[in-house]
Amino acid sequence: MNCNLYNILLRVYGSEAVIAKAFHVERAAHWRQNVPERIALLCHLSPLIPYTYNPSDFNRDVTALGLKIKK
Repeated sequence: MNCNLYNILLRVYGSEAVIAKAFHVERAAHWRQNVPERIALLCHLSPLIPYTYNPSDFNRDVTALGLKIKK
C-alpha cells in the first residue's frame, strides 16, 4: 500500500523535492518503503490526491476506530 501512495504522490507532485516541500519535511525519499500515517491521512483529506486512507494498512483496528472512510 505505502509504495502505491508514494507513487501517487510522485504523479501528483512530480518529484521527491516537491513532495517534501508540500508536506514541510526535509526529505521524502525514505517514504518509498513506508509513507507515515499522518501523511496518508492528509492525502486522504486532500481533494487533489486520489488516495483513500485504509486503517488496516497501518495495523489499526478498523472497527475500533469507528471511521466512515469514503472519498
